[in-house]
Amino acid sequence: MTNIFEDTRLRPELRAGLAKIGFKKATKVQSAVIPVMLDHQSVIVQAATGSGKTHAYLLPLLNDIDPADQCVQAIVTAPSRELADQLYQVARQLRDASGLAISIAHLAGGSDRDRQIAKFAQNKPQLIVATPGRLLDFADKKILVLDRVKNFVIDEADMTLDMGFLSDVDKVAARLPKDVVMSAFSATIPVKLANFLRKYMAKPQEIVIDNPAVIAPTIKNDLLDIGSKDRKKIVYQLLTMGQPYLALVFANTKQKVDELAAYLSEKGLRVAKIHGGITERERKRTLREVRNGQFQYLVASDLAARGIDIDGVSLVINYEIPKDLEFMIHRIGRTGRNGLPGHAVTLIREEEMDRVAGLEKMGVHFDFVEIKGGELTARSHYRRRDNRKSAKTRTVNAQTKGIVAKAKRKKKPGYKKKIKRAIQEDNRQQRKLEQRHEMRHQKRLRKRKREQGR
Repeated sequence: MTNIFEDTRLRPELRAGLAKIGFKKATKVQSAVIPVMLDHQSVIVQAATGSGKTHAYLLPLLNDIDPADQCVQAIVTAPSRELADQLYQVARQLRDASGLAISIAHLAGGSDRDRQIAKFAQNKPQLIVATPGRLLDFADKKILVLDRVKNFVIDEADMTLDMGFLSDVDKVAARLPKDVVMSAFSATIPVKLANFLRKYMAKPQEIVIDNPAVIAPTIKNDLLDIGSKDRKKIVYQLLTMGQPYLALVFANTKQKVDELAAYLSEKGLRVAKIHGGITERERKRTLREVRNGQFQYLVASDLAARGIDIDGVSLVINYEIPKDLEFMIHRIGRTGRNGLPGHAVTLIREEEMDRVAGLEKMGVHFDFVEIKGGELTARSHYRRRDNRKSAKTRTVNAQTKGIVAKAKRKKKPGYKKKIKRAIQEDNRQQRKLEQRHEMRHQKRLRKRKREQGR
């Protein structure tokens, strides 16, 4: 099979630039995507994190830009400031290695808007890497002219949907020329996202590279039942049993991230943390220090960590299972990248086994383990014990179980109805609590979007 990096449709400068930065053999996604984009066809690409998709679209974009035409010719959107900055740096590296006279701009919230406007007017960019909110802001204010854009790429499209920025992308896309070539890259393609993409793509090429719902074979993916033990203590024990090169611990909320990071620091570990509540400057400094090897342990939330590419993660610990099970794919995929061995450990309790079953249906395979003698050892599948229990008993809380037991002992007429009513009331209360939690979660999400989107 011909190496796409040697394709003569790529500019000689780009081929030389690839060799200069050490790119010799294309990955699967690059081999599949680059020829299609060089033919100016729209693509919907489903590929796992770390598969090389960034260069799969940057190469055709840079190849198609006319350095003599001082206008915006290509746009890449990214849902987070961190990811936008990362893509911007990769694009600059490839451009500089190739010696191409192409101007690249970085537009993202969290940076000085007036300064970005001044730089934009001075440099007249031909390629823009931007967050959706800031991109729409520049388009609304007529700072950015879209009528000559040839290529438009939505990176991490599922995350763009998750964070509520798809409407901003929609407003920008509606103003692009009719002949624009649009492409989307995503780890998963939910139905809502697929419908949106088909609104702007008539006959896109659909490329699926591996199944993102399957964990890489280089990753040992363990499930640890902690019973009634303290989660924080178990995390500390896991982190100190071996010597991970870099351990990444995921928690669901910024409050949990703060609590866990504080606990581990008190135990003597040098811990960094990343979540949506810390400032942009602090996030950049933390990431720089992590990449420089100043921290061995990093605690993060999902939305803050997605889009942040950190090399050398040898251990991932899931402090808890995320509400959105798809996030588990991204979490575990942070280790075992580029063919290197990786290890992930997920902490669970009995009541979370239905969520584990959901993950297994998605194709996530776990090895069941326990801590013995200061190390993780294999144990029998948790479900063997769990399946022997009555389904009704598993769905009720301790108070309801007491009512059931007491009613059964008395054997009075109508006790079955009483049991049924108790279970129904318990379920109703659980739904009420879940709805309240969801409302609070959505409120926090909306607030975060307002802060991060522009």
